[in-house]
Amino acid sequence: MRSTAMVLVLCAAARVAGAQAPATRPRIFHLDSYHQGYGLSDETDTGIKAALHGKPVELSTFYLDTKRHSKEEEIRQSVAKARAAIERFRPNVLIASDDPAVRYVVLPYYKDGPTPVVFCGVNWSAEPYGLPNANVTGMIEVVPVLETIDLARKSFPRIRKLGVLSEDSLSEQSNKTQLEPKYHALGLEVTYVMVKDYASWKQEFEKLQDQVDILYLPTQGAVQNWNEPDARAFVRQRTKKPAVTTDAFMMPYALFGLTKTAVEQGEWAAAAALSILAGKKPADIPVVRNRRRKAYLNPTLAAQLKFVPGPELEGAKTVE
Repeated sequence: MRSTAMVLVLCAAARVAGAQAPATRPRIFHLDSYHQGYGLSDETDTGIKAALHGKPVELSTFYLDTKRHSKEEEIRQSVAKARAAIERFRPNVLIASDDPAVRYVVLPYYKDGPTPVVFCGVNWSAEPYGLPNANVTGMIEVVPVLETIDLARKSFPRIRKLGVLSEDSLSEQSNKTQLEPKYHALGLEVTYVMVKDYASWKQEFEKLQDQVDILYLPTQGAVQNWNEPDARAFVRQRTKKPAVTTDAFMMPYALFGLTKTAVEQGEWAAAAALSILAGKKPADIPVVRNRRRKAYLNPTLAAQLKFVPGPELEGAKTVE
């Protein structure tokens, strides 16, 4: 049975590949927008490898590294290297994780084939990219920030002014466009600050303590010269207002968070890629949204702010 299933998968892959040269095993290429060591990239990679474990496929991964190298010329050079790597590998399916991979590589070069594409981690909507289409499907990333703010209001009912402190990046600019009207709909006055480097992040963090009622800390992957040990100490010294997040790797700097997990994105994308290898077309796989949520609590900051968690945070994972 195992050998029969293997033959079926290989035959399906050959149909997808068309005129490509035959290979021992079907090939999946993962194009990641960021870099190894960045929380979302590592989680996505974990999910992909978990879903492909034991499957008769070959996986290759390339990191665009657009958070640490975000200048247009740097991105152009990385895109050229990515395209060369893709052409050498000749994948049967391309997985593209997060917005930069879709914007800079999928749209101009692979949107209409011949290689089928599965995306994940695209923020809020793929419609700005004209996706999905006959050759591309994927999983949209929806950040549970509104649910997190709603939870914060149960403990801090006087919240009126929200400060958002994040990196200056394509993803965060997209998030700002999508979320700012939603913040206003909640009756919140919003101060949105996006910074390039760690010194600016510290400066703005301290300023916002006196300007807002609550902070939202989305990410720091593109913040240059980030110093994790110093950031942990700095936040403990300077925190006067509650901060929340939606990513587990930001929990050392936040009171609590309802977080998404990029592992889910990677698992889904890899499963979709396997379905395509088995004969499905991308158009046969509907675009979906991420669903998993995990609650986290920072007990050190909770003690500092005299915060008593409600039942919604019962069983939350603690992060110092």
